[in-house]
Amino acid sequence: MFDKRFLVGIVLIVLTGCSSVIGVVRDKNTSTPISSATVTVMRTSTTTTTDAVGHYKLAGMFIPGDTMMINAPGYNIYTGTLRNGAGQEFIDVDLVPKK
Repeated sequence: MFDKRFLVGIVLIVLTGCSSVIGVVRDKNTSTPISSATVTVMRTSTTTTTDAVGHYKLAGMFIPGDTMMINAPGYNIYTGTLRNGAGQEFIDVDLVPKK
């Protein structure tokens, strides 16, 4: 039989949401992928950078309402709100070049 603490731990993990955010970052004007952009979920300080074709993936304990920020040299900073607390959320972002 399972230990009750083990079962409580599993329930907490499911309820708090182990999730991932996946997407592509592109230039708004040209649709060119942006490499080396920094992608951060602010509450958890979980950070990654986009690869050569603009893809990113963040995994962590995210909750609905967490703020995501994307920053790349030469572009305006993007901020958005996560909607899902568990599972995968797909967020593609078109960054606006600075003038």
